Amino acid sequence: MMGDDILVAPMFAGEKTRQVILPKGKWYDFYTGAFVGENQLIQIEPALEKIPLFVRNGGIIPMVPVHRQAPQKGEKWPLELRHYGHAPGAFTLYDDDGKSFDFEKGAFSLTHFSVQIDAQGKLAGNQPDQAPMGYLKDVKWVFMTPY
Repeated sequence: MMGDDILVAPMFAGEKTRQVILPKGKWYDFYTGAFVGENQLIQIEPALEKIPLFVRNGGIIPMVPVHRQAPQKGEKWPLELRHYGHAPGAFTLYDDDGKSFDFEKGAFSLTHFSVQIDAQGKLAGNQPDQAPMGYLKDVKWVFMTPY
C-alpha cells in the first residue's frame, strides 16, 4: 500500500503476469478508472511501461504535470485531482516550499478537498477558497470512473 488509497503491484524480473490480492472494498485501475475487483485475488498482465496501480473506492489522487524539480519561488503549478469509484471521499494536501526548513516555523499549507454526492446524485468536488501553496487556485477535478 502507498498511503490509504493506492495499492502498488510491481512486476518482478521475468514475470509477464502476477496475482494480486485486493483488500476489502472496491478497487479501480489507476490509469483507466475501470473497476478491477473487490476483496478478491485477481490475475494481471500489465503493459511494460506501466506499474500496476489500483485505487480504493472514493480515493482522491493529486496530480501535477511532470517536472524535474520543485517549483521556483513564486511559481504556481496546475493541480488535477482524480477521484475513483462512486463513493464520496476526502483528502488533505500538505505542501511547503520544498527547499527550506521553514515548515518547522509554520510555512506550509494544508488544503482539504472532498467529493460529495450532489442533489442530482452525481459526484461533485469542492473548490477551496484559497489556493494551496505552490498551486493555481482553480483545481481541475477528473472523475475517473464512469457511471
